[in-house]
Amino acid sequence: METEIVDGSSAIHFNDATYHAAVCQRCGTKIYPAEQLEAHLDRHQLKDLYLEGELKRLQYALGRMR
Repeated sequence: METEIVDGSSAIHFNDATYHAAVCQRCGTKIYPAEQLEAHLDRHQLKDLYLEGELKRLQYALGRMR
């Protein structure tokens, strides 16, 4: 479940200033500075790994109850 890093930059407008940001293709979040996009995607991956582990643990527990 890799999310591609795309330079689909978008702009964030705040206090009459425009900041160029990257957009996460997975959740649509605008990230500024754009260099932080990779760290944001790493957090998505860590969450996926955590949820996979929880799912396996629940499947194991339910399998033992049968």
